[in-house]
Amino acid sequence: MIAISALKDAQQKIFDTTGKRRKVRCFFSESDPEAFAKLQAAVQPHHRPEDNFEIKTYGGEFVSAVADIKASVGTSFALIFIDPTGWTGYPLDKIKSLFAPRLCEVIINFMYGHVSRFIESDDAPTIESLNPILGGPGWPSRLDPALSRGAALMKLFRNSLKAAGNFTYVVATKIDKPTEDRPHFFMAYGTKDYAGLKTFRDNEYKALQAHAANRAHAKGRKQEAKSGMADLFVDHEADQQGATVDDDVKSDIALAGPQILAMVQGAPMKFCDVAGVIMENFMLRETNVKVLVVQLAREGKLEDTWRGGNRRPDDASVIKLVKAADS
Repeated sequence: MIAISALKDAQQKIFDTTGKRRKVRCFFSESDPEAFAKLQAAVQPHHRPEDNFEIKTYGGEFVSAVADIKASVGTSFALIFIDPTGWTGYPLDKIKSLFAPRLCEVIINFMYGHVSRFIESDDAPTIESLNPILGGPGWPSRLDPALSRGAALMKLFRNSLKAAGNFTYVVATKIDKPTEDRPHFFMAYGTKDYAGLKTFRDNEYKALQAHAANRAHAKGRKQEAKSGMADLFVDHEADQQGATVDDDVKSDIALAGPQILAMVQGAPMKFCDVAGVIMENFMLRETNVKVLVVQLAREGKLEDTWRGGNRRPDDASVIKLVKAADS
């Protein structure tokens, strides 16, 4: 219902701007018979082809619906949202044909809280059950030894999704448990378009700020329930939690600077290509990358090639190292 509401809102905003009511087609699959019956009843009132808003439902496994989904999408832009209860049900090699079209993006709720409990397991069936989403058999040997086990797991999943869907960019946003300081799940996002990556990072920042504040309030309510006393500082703590998101951004900016210099060491690059790599690997928005590039130019490390009234580089601006002075 959240998806339907968001899509209706988007359709209306486009209509208000252009006067055209774009066609929206939704396809929902659900394998549990009881849940499927509720799904059908819930979405039926919103199936209004006369308003260019169509809804189809499928009672069965997601993998079995691939052909029907492809037929429903046709040549239109597709946003595919996969929300499993665990880590099975979406084997990448069996659903990758959904990602083949150029106009395609995917969001996957990677249930890190479930998976992380078993990544140290020696149980063969458990290890095998993760093969379909981690690039096939032998995935433990492909974990990056330079990273923590959890970070290596997410890197491998991102790489597996990127390869399966031929995505240009794949990122993953950590969502912590409401009242505990540990990850609950990661929202993985794959796109083939720089504009998609840019938009995702912009909205991610806003969402994480809101999530941090909500977590602070949830922790306050939990503490109040334990102690029986109201927390007078819960609003202040919510503000502090929001500040931690900015602290994470600052930390990533510090790490991204040396990487930018390393990227253009061999040859100059367009700003959009530099920003794409940086935004994929760090939780930074395009505006953060622009400010960072300007700062590196002020420090005499990059050439200021975006002069002429432009205070910051645009997509086509050339990013290159300052030439070493002749000896």
